[in-house]
Amino acid sequence: MRFKAIAAIALAAALVSAPACNKSNQAAAVDPLEHVDSTRREPNHFLHKTFQVKKTTQFSFIVPPHTAIPHLQGTFSSFVPRAGDDPLTDDTTNVDFLLLTPDQYSEFSGGNTNGEALYTTGPTHDHEVDYSLSPTNDQPATYFIIFRSGSGGAPVKSVKADFTVSYGY
Repeated sequence: MRFKAIAAIALAAALVSAPACNKSNQAAAVDPLEHVDSTRREPNHFLHKTFQVKKTTQFSFIVPPHTAIPHLQGTFSSFVPRAGDDPLTDDTTNVDFLLLTPDQYSEFSGGNTNGEALYTTGPTHDHEVDYSLSPTNDQPATYFIIFRSGSGGAPVKSVKADFTVSYGY
């Protein structure tokens, strides 16, 4: 009799622990597309310079795979240098800023300059950008920044830009 009681307790314990084993096996099967890389990445200061814009000037940056909270931050100012005087910084020095995905960039490059953009400023000569990008899955994401000379005003403008992409934690 005592053997039957011990056997019944052992059987009950096995039945109770069986679902827990299945749950741990299920937890181990993580979808690689939903994996977040916890490796600490330093911010990427990808644009820190002064350059000229006649029509358009472009830059690109890449967000690594498995980045949960990518974030673009930066500032730019446009001006026209003047010999022996302070640079000209008024509405005649305005530029447009556009942040594009590869599909949007392809449209833009194909001549559709009025297409959609993730982020745009419209004409300005001084602006701060603070924009959260989409998380990446198992593939890196490429983004394009376009500086476009506004209509009218100076034919060649100088732009001083400082941009960083950070990866958040």
